[in-house]
Amino acid sequence: MYLYVYCITGALQKPIRDMMGLENAPVRTVQYEGIAAVVSAVTMAKIPVSNENALCHAAVIGTIQRAQMVLPMRFSSVFQDDTGVIEFLKNRSAVFMSDLGRLHDTLEMGIRVIQKKVQNTEITQSGVKQEFGVGEQLTALPTPDLQPPASPAMSYLQQRRIYYASLDESDEWVHEIVKTCHAQFEDICVKNKRDTHTSFSSGVSLNYLIHKDSLNEFKNRFNDLKSSLNELKFLCSGPWPPYHFVSSGDGRE
Repeated sequence: MYLYVYCITGALQKPIRDMMGLENAPVRTVQYEGIAAVVSAVTMAKIPVSNENALCHAAVIGTIQRAQMVLPMRFSSVFQDDTGVIEFLKNRSAVFMSDLGRLHDTLEMGIRVIQKKVQNTEITQSGVKQEFGVGEQLTALPTPDLQPPASPAMSYLQQRRIYYASLDESDEWVHEIVKTCHAQFEDICVKNKRDTHTSFSSGVSLNYLIHKDSLNEFKNRFNDLKSSLNELKFLCSGPWPPYHFVSSGDGRE
């Protein structure tokens, strides 16, 4: 048997009762001085990624969060036994205590911004420029000022020039969107981060750390932002534990 760690928290205000985790195992704590790891027994050293397991992981963290501050652990954080968990808490106790104090009474909100219509441009061998949006039928437009490439090499260079020009336009678009969003929440946001692991085609993902008392104000400002930029699609998620704002280097995410 192994121990699965869901989150780190301070000394529990109320004991955990009748809470089930992964593999329908009872949830309990492993404590070291003033901090505690919320754990349950599992039979595997690596937990399969599935919708059911991810929801269970989030549900345990969410239940503890409703009672007190938590530092969420990365999915599938598994230790050999209680001794391994205690050693982990001991080695990181100063960081955990600092994060619990720094992030006290905060929540994380997520925003994803997606272009409703992404324009693409290609140059064909016949010298015809084709512009199309996602999900649209291609429409050929004449470009009399552009001569057909003289060779495959010239065609390749022409296409690469267009490709890099589109990247520059995308970078400018992303910069303006991020700047606008940050300005919308500037005075109620403790900290913000952009998720650079998300591909551009999936949209721009932004994470905001806010005080829990600012939740309604954040939602109102999000709705104002969405209404003012109706050419874009906005998605909002949360409130979450501060996944993106815990200190790095300890297996949490």
